Amino acid sequence: MALLDCVGLCFPCVFNTTPVLKINQATFKILNLLGEGGFSYVYLVQSKNNHGLYALKKIRCPFGNSNFKTAMKEVDNYREFGSPFIIKSIDSSVVQEQDGSKTIYILLPYFENGSLQDIINNNSVNNAPMDEAEALRLFVGVCRGLQSMHRHQVSKNFTIMSTMEPNESDEADENNPFLSNVDESIRDGTELQETVSFAHRDIKPANVMLAKDGTPVLCDLGSCEKARVSVKSRAQAITVQELSNEHCTLPYRAPELLDIKVGDKIDEKIDIWSLGCTLYALLYGYSPFEREELVNGANIRLAISSGSYTFPPTPEYSPAVKDLVRYCLVVDPAQRPSIEEVLTRALQVQREVSVERREV
Repeated sequence: MALLDCVGLCFPCVFNTTPVLKINQATFKILNLLGEGGFSYVYLVQSKNNHGLYALKKIRCPFGNSNFKTAMKEVDNYREFGSPFIIKSIDSSVVQEQDGSKTIYILLPYFENGSLQDIINNNSVNNAPMDEAEALRLFVGVCRGLQSMHRHQVSKNFTIMSTMEPNESDEADENNPFLSNVDESIRDGTELQETVSFAHRDIKPANVMLAKDGTPVLCDLGSCEKARVSVKSRAQAITVQELSNEHCTLPYRAPELLDIKVGDKIDEKIDIWSLGCTLYALLYGYSPFEREELVNGANIRLAISSGSYTFPPTPEYSPAVKDLVRYCLVVDPAQRPSIEEVLTRALQVQREVSVERREV
């Protein structure tokens, strides 16, 4: 893995009364804070050289190697995927702080057009229904991004990082949910000859940004992991459950992630469920299970686990689009469609809607 080892330098100074950050010899003015969570912060920054705007993610790693490895996995994720529907980092740097902690900086594109959640919020404020054809266009783009993840050819520079120390016992290694069943060629970072499935694990409108040309781009790859996990022990079940609770937003979380037990198998189908929730949210303003909780007073976890939801009477959308949502929201992951099947169905619905519009 090509790592820009500790060549970045963060220092407080003043450049036109604006804080400045220097990374790998490039200087950026920090304009404002875009978001934060846990030990990470995302800033809007401007390049001193070309005056371009970027998003800079700062990850503090105060608790030693485990936290650092998790952050470095995220760095790898931002480099790994070559799809125009998945965000890719511009640069990154690791800084060794004086107190012994590390700080990771990831320079990312800044999406001036915002996210799908911004579209939903604007539609809500303006009491404007989402255009069906536009919702389908965005949905198809998200599908294409997920297809690149679910059917990914791992590059020879990619390393799946353990969240445990490398010298821990084999038993501990088996309890790590994202290292069990991993081929040794992946561990060594060598090139694979077969496709490996990755799952985003937190598909939702806020994690899909819009490029300048309107292309939907999957962002926030901190939750992205090798998709297929066989839960072989109680300790592993607890670990997977904790990671799911931390990274998978509840209203978009698949039923199989609500109560993980020994013997369970988790795969990329979790993204398909979230995909269905995202399409529903584009159409109606919130996930189907948020609506069950807010409108019908249902327990959101029970609604998700049973797949209980309804469609609002307004705005009106075609039966085919509603069926596309239903196609994704299948409680049993074994019966849930693959990303290829969802994309094929979405393109078919898109053609039908286009024909109907021309005939009107």
